[in-house]
Amino acid sequence: MVSQAGGMSGVHESTENLLKLLPANFNEKAANSHTWGGSASKDRTPTSLSADMFDPPTSSKLTKRNQTKEPKFREPVHRENPRTQRDLKEAFTQNSKRETPRRGSMSWAARHGIKFDRRSSKSSARPSPPTKTFPKKPTPEGPTCDLKTLKKFLPILTWLPNYDRSKSLRVDIIAGLVIAFMVIPQGMAYGMLAGMPVEYGLYSSMVPPLIYSIFGGAAHLSLGTNAPISILVADSVTAAIPTDTDCSDDPNSEDCQRILDATLLICLLSGFFYMAFMIMRFSIITSFVPDPVLSGFTTGASMIIITSNTKHVFGVTTKRGMIWEVWQSIIEELPNTNWTAFTIFLLSFISLFAIKEINRKYKSKMPVPIPEQLVVLVVCTAIVAVFDLDVPKVKEIPSGLRAPALMSFHDVNLLIQPALVCSIVTYILTFNVAKALGETNGYEVDGDQEFVANSIAAICGSLTGSYLPSGSFSRSALVGEITGKDGTPLHNVFSVFVVALVVMFLTPLLYHMPKAIMASIIFVALKNMIKIATARKLYYVSKQEWTLWMISFVSTTLLGVTYGILISIVASLGLLVKFQARPATRVMGLLGGEGGLTSKYGTVCLDIKEFAAAKELYGIKIFKFEADLHFANKDWFDQKIRKMDERCQWDRLYAVIIDCSAINTIDLTCVKLLERIHRRYQEKNVKLLFANWKAQSMQKVFEGSGLYETIGEDNFFLKMRGALEVGLARARKRQYEEESRCMDEEDFEAMNQRGDDWIGSSEHNPRPNPIDSVL
Repeated sequence: MVSQAGGMSGVHESTENLLKLLPANFNEKAANSHTWGGSASKDRTPTSLSADMFDPPTSSKLTKRNQTKEPKFREPVHRENPRTQRDLKEAFTQNSKRETPRRGSMSWAARHGIKFDRRSSKSSARPSPPTKTFPKKPTPEGPTCDLKTLKKFLPILTWLPNYDRSKSLRVDIIAGLVIAFMVIPQGMAYGMLAGMPVEYGLYSSMVPPLIYSIFGGAAHLSLGTNAPISILVADSVTAAIPTDTDCSDDPNSEDCQRILDATLLICLLSGFFYMAFMIMRFSIITSFVPDPVLSGFTTGASMIIITSNTKHVFGVTTKRGMIWEVWQSIIEELPNTNWTAFTIFLLSFISLFAIKEINRKYKSKMPVPIPEQLVVLVVCTAIVAVFDLDVPKVKEIPSGLRAPALMSFHDVNLLIQPALVCSIVTYILTFNVAKALGETNGYEVDGDQEFVANSIAAICGSLTGSYLPSGSFSRSALVGEITGKDGTPLHNVFSVFVVALVVMFLTPLLYHMPKAIMASIIFVALKNMIKIATARKLYYVSKQEWTLWMISFVSTTLLGVTYGILISIVASLGLLVKFQARPATRVMGLLGGEGGLTSKYGTVCLDIKEFAAAKELYGIKIFKFEADLHFANKDWFDQKIRKMDERCQWDRLYAVIIDCSAINTIDLTCVKLLERIHRRYQEKNVKLLFANWKAQSMQKVFEGSGLYETIGEDNFFLKMRGALEVGLARARKRQYEEESRCMDEEDFEAMNQRGDDWIGSSEHNPRPNPIDSVL
């Protein structure tokens, strides 16, 4: 303690006693200049110590210290708001060169070399007890497979252990039964649509859904038969292997057997293509087929489906071939129409629409919708069997499951290209369905994992009699509607179980099923595939997308599904290249004219053609390029800037500002272009400025190419406001120089004596706010 009688001598004496207690590495000089709070003492001398330095900080001192504590993030040292590229570079350079820590960043004990034990608040030299070490387990050599990777490859390991029977089991059973009642008539109809006997449509509805339940990522997807893919497969086989007859004429003929082998071989090859796509991360292909192309493709495929099934409506036999050849054959066979088959088609077609309307109208009052296709199939088949009507029938369907077997590889060379096209189109359609289901029900679908699921489903399905499986939007949407977010892939198991029972025990009951019913089911399913209304809307909204729709529709209808989708994809890529090579360009103006620089809403630049309130500043042009700058569009960039200069409405051009808000990347080819443009403007005494500059993304290219040295880092602005201020100051300076040369010497001296500020006093500019720093 320090007594009052001792005076200063008592202070020094007590201080010396305290110093003896401090460690040997105590920094006296630092103690003279710091307190507990880390702030410098103003009234201390280097040779004296204060007793309050050793007093513990009070709560008020701590509170004050916390209030004045500097934030972690600091603005650049030399300037609070960097405006140009040079400002930003210097700020980062100064921050990186800072070696001494800021005051307050170290504790008092750390600054003075005092160390404390981590386990105790008191300074102690007590040795810590020895820690027991265990030998590390040897790391196994070679690839390892953890549980997370296994769950990603087998999604069933994610949802099955967490299966909630109280919520999901009931809705999965109902969805499985309803989908089975839909799949049985649809599978037979689509199997016939694919150019195969009807039982192969049922085979396609068993193994692929089971495989997808194990490997697939969409809980509500119904994988199996689908109308567009059915006609795609049939058209691909017809184009690659032309035959005189098909399986609908004689299922036991050699032509039918060759068609079966080719169809199953396409499914097998597509499975291998899926696996190759997964390895190459080819899921990006879905981005190159826009919605108008898919809409035009499905509409064109619908025309082919209608053409190929019209013969079942009239109960006649026609030739195979292109669409105009088939219609020619149908017209020739019209006198031989089977009117009983035509009547059955009309009645079943009307009944399907009537039951659909009942389901829609009383949807909220029924626990499950009426399976209209199954009802019409059973009733019409019973009528034909009871009255023994003379109509084309399905006749005998083999009972039992098809044993796994390899198909013939005789035509493999002819089917590689069709299999590639089929796999791409099928994946695009299936993934779009799965992605839509995921967005509706709150889960994500991995594109690469969908390749795995579809690959294994296609390979296993081809060995068990399935043609190329795909996701059905109508059945999948119904699953999502029945199960909601509680649904799981287990619904596929119940659906497959019902279909397997029908295949093993109930196929004799389908002997009298008329083919006209198959045609009516297919025609009703086409209602959602024909997108004429979409084309009408696109015509008024976007002529370019309407053109894509028409190209896809016409090419698919006239040339077939294979060539149609290929031409559509090429057209989409061509439009993409056009957008990149010829992007939109705009001449911008400042909202509110020069007054927009001081507006409380900030600096807003808009296209002068679209917005009348956007005004150009006299002698300043603002050019905006709506794409990245690369070798494919450099000529377009230069051409548009030259055209802007030619159409300049002023006698003098003082500054050109390039708005780079849409330019995220640039290549070396365009760096040379910018150098040429800079030299061209230098010769005309025009200042070239860059606004909204993406400094970080293009820093390396510009520093390596030396463009910053050529143009000057002061001409690259992070915001539009800085470029506008510099451009405006440049314009006023040039006007001052030009007008001063035109004045008489006497008038000039008189103006200077009066002190008039007439820079920018022309009719185009109001009285300016001088910007000395940029003149």
